Amino acid sequence: MNDSSPIPASFRTSGTNLTRAKTHNHRVVLEVIRTRGPIGRTEISEITSLSRQTVQNIVGELESRGVVEMKAQKAKGRGHPGMTVQLKADHAFSLGFHVDRLSVTAAACDLNGQIVWQSGGSLEAATPEAANDRIIALAEEFRMEKPDLAKRLFGVGLAAPGPFDLVDAPEAKTDATTFSEFGSPVNLGKLQEALRLPVVLQNDASAAALGEHVYGIGRGYTSFAFIQFGMGLGAGLVLNGALYPGASKNAGEIGHLIINPNGPPCSCGNRGCLERYLSLNALCETLGLDPTSHASVSRIEALFEAGDPEVLGWIDAVAPLTRQMINMVDMMLDPEVIILGGIIRPDFLQAILDRAQPLPCRLDGTSQAGRIHIGTSGATAVALGATAAAVDALYAPSVSHLLL
Repeated sequence: MNDSSPIPASFRTSGTNLTRAKTHNHRVVLEVIRTRGPIGRTEISEITSLSRQTVQNIVGELESRGVVEMKAQKAKGRGHPGMTVQLKADHAFSLGFHVDRLSVTAAACDLNGQIVWQSGGSLEAATPEAANDRIIALAEEFRMEKPDLAKRLFGVGLAAPGPFDLVDAPEAKTDATTFSEFGSPVNLGKLQEALRLPVVLQNDASAAALGEHVYGIGRGYTSFAFIQFGMGLGAGLVLNGALYPGASKNAGEIGHLIINPNGPPCSCGNRGCLERYLSLNALCETLGLDPTSHASVSRIEALFEAGDPEVLGWIDAVAPLTRQMINMVDMMLDPEVIILGGIIRPDFLQAILDRAQPLPCRLDGTSQAGRIHIGTSGATAVALGATAAAVDALYAPSVSHLLL
């Protein structure tokens, strides 16, 4: 059993004893096992509000199908040790791809998020067609190198910089902070047909949040915001135990909050958006680096490690914006914690957070101490989150599964 605090009742972890809701109840039980396991059946019953007999029957069915397995707890005192249930990690595998205008990072994971294969490659051009070619090649590479695991592939998760479905924003076609056209329904249809597997899309920040929620520090919380610090700036939102994607999968695009109406033009069509000041793209502009070059992030990290005054000065300059961003996220969502992550090294993010101190107090007057964290999934967070998105689409409860 995990040591994290109990999950409050939510749609994803609350069952129903309606006869016709069997599929939903199976998914609810599996969601609790996936996010909380190893866990006892009694605790599953308490969390889901399902009867113990219903939970026992569902777990039995899942075990017979090879989806979960039972493990004996450590003996404590007299009597037989209790049994816990957990996912059978190698029952199935998912592929995840982190896609941007420069490259594709690929990972295959089991149901526990253990990476069993990873690869990647650069793009020949900053186009959806080039990205598709690379994804298809990497998927074939996985099938060739891991034929036994490939037989148990059930889905593909894709994560790319949004926003998606942009209208009348031609700047986004070439802007380094986005890859909006990659996420078009037409392009996703082409990929699904080529890969011969279900395809799920998330923006990169939401994917990173999902990766942290299922496999990282976010596992211990039911409501948090994950701020993705990349060439652009975005946030993934986990609310009451579930990822909140928004109506067009663009929830959390905090980089496009307007902080200066007279500021520089942004790829979204507005002016003075937050990511025009607080992002790696903005730092590249300050340093005269090419944001579309693979070498730029490495160069920034090297300058930071050397204590370059221009980099440190930029961090000082964006400290007020970092405070403002954290305050806005806190006031809008009231999350348990806020997690920072991205494509840059963790100590760089920690330096930004340190320079932003002191942070604004919460509404109840308490400080933010202990509520802001650096993510634990590291540079693979987005690709890892993409594999989790595929798992989430297959296993997690949703309203659609209750439409009878």
